[in-house]
Amino acid sequence: MSKGMENLFKPGDIGTLKLKNRVVFSPCETLYATVDGQVTQRIIDYYVRRAEGGAGMLMTHTVQGCTKIDTNDPFAHSLRIDDNAYVPMLSELTEAVHRAGSKIAVLVSPGSGAQSMGFPYDRGLEGITEPLNVGASERQSNVAQRKVRRLSVDEIKDLVKIYGLGAARAKNAGFDAIAIHALGGYLVAQFLSPLFNDRDDEYGKDFDGRMRLLLELVEACQQNAGPDFPIIVRISIDEFVEGGRGVEESVKMVKRLEEAGVSAIDAHAGIYDSMHFIIPPVFLPKGVLVDLAAAVKAEAKIPVIAQGRLYDPELGESVLEEGKADFIGMARGLLADPDWVIKVQEGRVEELRRCTSCNQCIGRIFIGLPVRCAINPTVGRESQFGATLPKAEKTKKVCIVGAGPAGMEAARVAAERGHKVKLFEKTGELGGGQLHLATMAPFKEEFKNIVRYYESQFKKLKNLEVALNCEVDAAALEKEKPDAVILATGGEALVPDIKGIDSKNVVTNHDLLEGGAAVSGKVVVAGGGCAGVGSADLLSEKGVDVTVVEMVEQCALDEELITRLTLLHRLGEKQNVTLLNNHIVKEITDKGVRVETPEKEEILLDADHVVVAFGAVPYNPLGEIADKFKDCQIIGDTVKPGKILHAVEDGFYAGLKV
Repeated sequence: MSKGMENLFKPGDIGTLKLKNRVVFSPCETLYATVDGQVTQRIIDYYVRRAEGGAGMLMTHTVQGCTKIDTNDPFAHSLRIDDNAYVPMLSELTEAVHRAGSKIAVLVSPGSGAQSMGFPYDRGLEGITEPLNVGASERQSNVAQRKVRRLSVDEIKDLVKIYGLGAARAKNAGFDAIAIHALGGYLVAQFLSPLFNDRDDEYGKDFDGRMRLLLELVEACQQNAGPDFPIIVRISIDEFVEGGRGVEESVKMVKRLEEAGVSAIDAHAGIYDSMHFIIPPVFLPKGVLVDLAAAVKAEAKIPVIAQGRLYDPELGESVLEEGKADFIGMARGLLADPDWVIKVQEGRVEELRRCTSCNQCIGRIFIGLPVRCAINPTVGRESQFGATLPKAEKTKKVCIVGAGPAGMEAARVAAERGHKVKLFEKTGELGGGQLHLATMAPFKEEFKNIVRYYESQFKKLKNLEVALNCEVDAAALEKEKPDAVILATGGEALVPDIKGIDSKNVVTNHDLLEGGAAVSGKVVVAGGGCAGVGSADLLSEKGVDVTVVEMVEQCALDEELITRLTLLHRLGEKQNVTLLNNHIVKEITDKGVRVETPEKEEILLDADHVVVAFGAVPYNPLGEIADKFKDCQIIGDTVKPGKILHAVEDGFYAGLKV
């Protein structure tokens, strides 16, 4: 066991449920279910992989409990438990997880209410007719912005009854506990919150009225699944919005839940208006929600699960050691590395593939795509790829040019499969140009963990040679006599044909991040995508006055939603940053940047320096050699600049293909 990590691996209890350690795999929507809400083999393999990795308990992503009351599916492909037809496959899931050595709780929601951004469970109605969202009141969500129908008392009574039947199904299906979804401003949370609940009947008026639905759901679970079936409540301790529920009242609610027989509290935060607390991006500190768990722990006797970027084992251990919580929860950390628990327990912390909090996982869910991980390409593909990769039928000599994310992953996979691999990198360190630049932006030092992971893997692979400070040409490659070649030379800054762009006062964002460009005074950043706003953030931290010029209606549209909104809010609070949307750069002069306004007028933005941040284009100096090798793959940004997710996936499949 890792020295100093004893608390993480102590057994723990949640009611009658005994867990082998203190690590909980928290819910993360997958979109792997059938369109009707059935468990699939893909879901089973996904959870089993985390169970095999050593997590003490897994908590499923949201399972819908009352689809005839709240008729809008928050996500296409949500799991369901509101009919006996779903029990057989749910039982296949629990049996498989138990065989893999973990416990499993089911997170059941009666609905997403006013915050639903999904579509009817009756498929195919989008654009024809759509049912209203339902809620505690007619109060609309600022994010969903949909009309809301207030649930009647009779409907609420039916909802409670249906939910209780779901608890019985959960127990019959073999789940070890049920978690009530009272988090994030969804339906139960709306009844709890003064922001949404303005009812004047028994389910509103005051504190007791707002708590009534949740307490009745607890009672319905006890009546249908038995008093010994553990109940966990997953709840926002602070909604972090004006007019919402804060810590003091939430702790009071927790004490009432404890009296009602709830077995544990999963202490979380936020609603859609404060979504960055539900899934904290890189701009929020590690352990950002731990104090909320500690506030509950100080008043309640039942176990508390802490949340909030806890995938660094040292941090998780300290939370437990200091008595701030009884368990630590993480979703993204176990997406990135399902073997997190085993590696930490065996003292292999340096081998962790640590989450970067890039939120590409949840970002895909928001646009209706199945969950993936930017740095672990096997997420969602566990049915194809387990803990080990298939060995190559024939050993080859593989030369890979470029040690960015694509090249490093290709090298790792090819070497693990048994090939003899030589990885060339023209700079003096792993990571390549693009990844190195990414680590230079504010808060992006997390990306250094990607390189650390590959360094740990390369040390173990004796059939992999890394050649740094080695820029190869066609002749050098031919001299190596490889059986296969992979070109992963990455990208370079896009410098469009704009008048004056070659002026002395112009630098690229690549030059800026490298630290080789002296930029001061008034600065205009040309381009408001990820590259541009990241550059503006960096410059603003140095006290520089920055104006970002973006030709479309919003900045950072190429960024994941939560990260984007958090960054734009961060920039919006800075007095030295101005964002100009719908403006087109026409010319750069020694006095500044001439731009076209939305009204088609041309104005001059004064600037001492101009940072060009229009993104990247492929850099492929060896493209002409592709035909010289029978087996030559071109991958990653060398083909089309994109996210790390796409580069790593390209590298993974290239390594499998050779």
